[in-house]
Amino acid sequence: MAWQGDLADALVDAGVEVASWVPDKRLAPIGERLVARGIPLRTLTREEECFGFAAGYRAAGGMPVVLAQCSGLGNSLNAIGSLVIPYGLAFPLVLSMRGTLGERNPAQMPLGRATVGMLEALGVQAFPLRDPADAAKVVKGAVAVADGARVLAPILLEAELDL
Repeated sequence: MAWQGDLADALVDAGVEVASWVPDKRLAPIGERLVARGIPLRTLTREEECFGFAAGYRAAGGMPVVLAQCSGLGNSLNAIGSLVIPYGLAFPLVLSMRGTLGERNPAQMPLGRATVGMLEALGVQAFPLRDPADAAKVVKGAVAVADGARVLAPILLEAELDL
């Protein structure tokens, strides 16, 4: 859990106040560490609900984070494109990448391959995290982008982290 703890600690240190997620095995250690650090973790049933919750929290002046699998991004495109982006309700997004190097589930392949392209189509730049040693640096930069530039700042948890 070393890199997941570092990532969660960096989120807290950068000012994240609340997290929303749809439970996921790979993201669970991050969520557990956030809770241990006193950050409320809102469990929702669909990823687009996470984006709606986070957008509302951001509109109220807070800094949320969404934890999601990339396969849930497809469900969330309308919430991102019609709420988060046009109203500048930006926040960091931690995306667990599926359908990439080492994937064994064929159902995860299509959205895994399309994730970066979907984000680019919305004008959203993604920030890959491949090396566990870079977790704090990438998180700090992504939160700064979300807060300063008011754009969604996805951190992609690449397969290399688990190899």
